[in-house]
Amino acid sequence: VWTSPGVVLDGTIDDPNTGDQLQPQLATQASGVDRALAVAEAIDHKRRWATTAVDARSAILEDIAAGLAARVDELAYEDAMATGNAITVSRKMAAYIGPRVSSARRQLGEVGVLQDLSQDGRPVTLLRRPLGPAVVLAPWNAPTFVAVAKVASALAAGCPVILKPSEWAPAGCQIVAEVVHEALARHGAPAGAFQIVHGASTVGSQLASDARVKAISFTGGGPAGRAVAIAAAPHFTALQLELGGHNPAIVLPDADLRATAAALVDGMTKLNGQWCEAPGKVLVQESFHDALVGALLDELGALTIGHCLDEDTDVGPMAYRVHLQRLQAGIAELTDAGGQALTNSALPDLPGWFLAPTLVTGLDASRSIHELFGPVITVHSVASVGDAVTAAAGPETGLA
Repeated sequence: VWTSPGVVLDGTIDDPNTGDQLQPQLATQASGVDRALAVAEAIDHKRRWATTAVDARSAILEDIAAGLAARVDELAYEDAMATGNAITVSRKMAAYIGPRVSSARRQLGEVGVLQDLSQDGRPVTLLRRPLGPAVVLAPWNAPTFVAVAKVASALAAGCPVILKPSEWAPAGCQIVAEVVHEALARHGAPAGAFQIVHGASTVGSQLASDARVKAISFTGGGPAGRAVAIAAAPHFTALQLELGGHNPAIVLPDADLRATAAALVDGMTKLNGQWCEAPGKVLVQESFHDALVGALLDELGALTIGHCLDEDTDVGPMAYRVHLQRLQAGIAELTDAGGQALTNSALPDLPGWFLAPTLVTGLDASRSIHELFGPVITVHSVASVGDAVTAAAGPETGLA
């Protein structure tokens, strides 16, 4: 049963290239979220999806994969407009979505639902059973691929799953919901094995704090991840969090500086820098600090900053206005501390959420603490590799 979200939120979904408002952000009513939870619980209690044979589940997953492959262009467009990522990048990401579902299907075949561990005449069987109703809380930076990867694994495992996309990027996941719904219907599977709800933190909190939910997978920022963990803790809900981190890069004395600069710029501008494995702070010995900075600026100068739907664009606008403002504030904080912001990228004549990829130099590495989540890196001069290793550590150091 399709119902329209009935709550209008304060935020808006805008064209990141122009700033033009496209629609208000919407949320599913609390009663609708509760209905979704009740449906998932009922399906799990009656084991209507958990007992679906592996072959049948596999056929459904392959049908979903084919349906997503047929809608690559739509998915690419929606994700480009939601994130600001260049359409060439979004198209590649969209092309990976169907194969990711097929991968979950293959994994299901390899893992199966039971394994005979009998030995020395003692019959032992390992049973693999779904945890129960699962919730996927998807991010806005790679909204459709991440959501599909998690949903496909939950469905393969036999968990009824509820997906909540980011309120900033709902459209691609809505297409996914249509494809999954159609595949379930064609195979006579329970429609409620997959459900989608929309909204922001209020809906996320309602899902994460509900005792009927047995597993949660969340990708997003640290503060939101902490809130999810707190909400889930009273019920000991199985929890998987991917929260990013402020990633260090150490440039060793024998590095090829041109190749290093190219790799760093690729990392800092991939997905417009809005991805959790992007480099954050670069640590390089004093003797070739300036040469590396020059090579980095040369690489930045070769990039085309433009409309996300332009085939020639390398880096598009930031996903939404508030995120751009956060990035600008983060750069200002570093420059106020004595850093120098450098760029070599020309911005397009468009009024959207554009930010020139930026290097911040001249600061001690201890000043670069927080992940900025955009096309910005800090470059720091250190005396030795040992000092670089020491300086790499920090309160947010990690994911890559």
